[in-house]
Amino acid sequence: MSAIARRILMPFARLVWPDACVACGTCEPTQEGFCQRCSRDLLSLASLRWCRRCGSTVGAGLKAQDRCPSCPEVAFRFERTVRVAPYADPLAPAIRAMKYSRFGAGATHLAALLAEAAATACAGIALDVVMPIPMYWLRRIARGGNHSDTLARAVARRLGLPVGRELRRVRNTPPQARLAASQRSQNVRGAFAVSRPAGVEGAAVVLVDDILTTGATANEAARTLLAAGARRVVVAVLARAEAPTAYSAALAQGGGR
Repeated sequence: MSAIARRILMPFARLVWPDACVACGTCEPTQEGFCQRCSRDLLSLASLRWCRRCGSTVGAGLKAQDRCPSCPEVAFRFERTVRVAPYADPLAPAIRAMKYSRFGAGATHLAALLAEAAATACAGIALDVVMPIPMYWLRRIARGGNHSDTLARAVARRLGLPVGRELRRVRNTPPQARLAASQRSQNVRGAFAVSRPAGVEGAAVVLVDDILTTGATANEAARTLLAAGARRVVVAVLARAEAPTAYSAALAQGGGR
């Protein structure tokens, strides 16, 4: 089934088979919201190495390094990226279900995967607080909550850190997914503010979101936190959006961490 067809048919499949896999929509027995095949495929994706600066997949023969060929010429304001996997099946439809369809069967599992990835990648790094990328209040009401907040709470529990609420979204910007890559940085410029600078001054912040695409949103949020006095910002996301050619060869080679 194509990705477009799956996205169209998934809500109807969930009505007929409420216990269907959150990724493929089949009625196969599920574990943590995923069928056995999708669970296996997700583990394969999650085993791929990534660049710790930008989160892009690096080849099986390369080590996760400070910079990779996919890193932007102008460095991000955050110093490190943690991810679970590339934004590809079966992770991509599960994230869409979590964000838009309000089917939470796989959300707990996704949050646990991100929490474990953060704990592993940030071992030995002094961190102080976890913060979700905030959602503007109108959009939060429309969606029934902020999925990034769910992810942040799981990461905070795993790291033994508090969840900070000082970062606020002060502009209702158009969704980044509807914009060209060249428009995204300008779209989110000035979209965030820190309500209580004393709460972030000198702090090492783990900033949590679902997907890193161009990095514009996370970069602007990190810039805002650093301007308010934060010491460092680490970004943790479920998925890094990248061209299939970036990870398909690594999958074929069985390239794990």
